Amino acid sequence: MTDQPRYRSGEQGTALIFALMFTTVVVGIVMTGTLTLKSQITNNRTLFITSYQAVMAARSGITEALSWMRRQTSQPVTTFAPRLDETAVPPVLDTDEPDIGLVRDFRISGNLWARYEVWKEWAADPDPARLAWRLQYQCSDISPQKSLGAMGSAWRLRSVGYVYRRLDANKAFNEKPNVVLSTELVETDAMRLSINLPGQAAVNVSDGNSCIINTNGRIRGNGVAGIYYPAGSGTPTTGPKSENRVLGIPALSPGGTYDDSYEAVFGVTYGELSSMADTIVTDPADFPNPLPENGLVIVDIGSTLTLDSSTPLSGAGVVIVRGNLVMNSGNNSLFSGLLYVEGSFTLRAPSEINGSVICTGNMTVQGSGDYATINYDENALNTVMTNFGSYRRTNSLFLPRREN
Repeated sequence: MTDQPRYRSGEQGTALIFALMFTTVVVGIVMTGTLTLKSQITNNRTLFITSYQAVMAARSGITEALSWMRRQTSQPVTTFAPRLDETAVPPVLDTDEPDIGLVRDFRISGNLWARYEVWKEWAADPDPARLAWRLQYQCSDISPQKSLGAMGSAWRLRSVGYVYRRLDANKAFNEKPNVVLSTELVETDAMRLSINLPGQAAVNVSDGNSCIINTNGRIRGNGVAGIYYPAGSGTPTTGPKSENRVLGIPALSPGGTYDDSYEAVFGVTYGELSSMADTIVTDPADFPNPLPENGLVIVDIGSTLTLDSSTPLSGAGVVIVRGNLVMNSGNNSLFSGLLYVEGSFTLRAPSEINGSVICTGNMTVQGSGDYATINYDENALNTVMTNFGSYRRTNSLFLPRREN
C-alpha cells in the first residue's frame, strides 16, 4: 500500500493564502493603473479644453481690436489706445483696464472664466515687470516694414488669452486663490487698404496700342481722363471723332509714369490681398451673382472667365480677375466699383461699369444695337473704399508659442 503524503498541520491552507495575496496585489496594480490612466485622460482632456478656450479668448481679442480700429473717426489709426471714461457723455467703455490696452473678462461657466489682453505701446509704463511683459506682447505699427506710405496703415496685433478659476472676485485673475489654467498668444497683421489708380481715368490700360473702342463702345471720363496709358505705347483706337466714343479731360491721356502692379494699386502684394478677400473664385461656376456688397472678389481660375446673362457682373465692390475676362453680348451687367483684369478684357453690350477699370492686357469695348459703357464714377469708388479701406487681416492667425 502506497504511503500517502503527510502534511504538517501548520501547512494546510498556505497555498490558498498565497493565491489570495497574489490576486489582491494584481487587482491592486490593475486598479491603480486604471485610475492613473483615467486621471491622465481626464487631465489631458481638461488641458486640451482649457487650451482651446484660451485660444478662443485670444481670437476674441483680435476681433475686438480690429473692430476698435475700424470704429475710430481718425483714419488711419496711428495710436492704439482704447479708453475707459465712465463720466463721458456717452460713456467710453472701450476696455476694462486702459493701462494695459484692450481687456475683457467673461464667464465660461461656474467659476471658470476667460480673459483677453491686447497690449498697447507705453514706453513710460512705471511698472517694470508690466513693462517687460508689454515689450514682448504689445501691438505695433509695421507700416514702415510694409513700405506703406502713411503711418498706421499696417499693424501687428497680438492678443493674450487666459482661462482661469475665479475663486475670489476681489483678487486679480492671476492672484491666489485664483488659478490660471491656460495661457495662449495669437498674432496677426492688419492693414488698411487703399486704391491708387495708375491715372485718374475711367480706363487704365498698360498698352495704348492694344486698347480698341469699337462701335457703340463708350468711355466717359466725367471730369477726368477717358483712357490713361503709358506714353510711347501707342494710341488707343477710338473711331471717328464725330461718334464721341471716348470723352474726358482729356479723352486720351498718355502718362509719363504708369504702374498697375498690386503693390502700386492696392499697397500690398497679391498674397496679402488674397488673404483679405471676401470671396476667392477658383471655378467659373462659383462666380457670385450678385457680388457680396462692397466686398473684395478675386477670380483665379487659370483660364478665361466668361460672363453672360446667366452670370452677369452685378453689384458693387472690387473685382480682380487673374486671367482673361470676356463679357459676352447680352450679358446685362451693371457694376459699380473697381474692376482689375490681369490679362485681356472684352466688354460687349448691354453692360455698364461705373467706377474705373484697370486692364494689363488687350482691351476691347464694343456694342451692338445697345451700348457697352464704362463711366468714371468717383462716388462709386469712394463708397467701395469706405468698406474696402477698413482694416483687414492680411494673414492667418498665428500661434507663436506653438508654431515657433
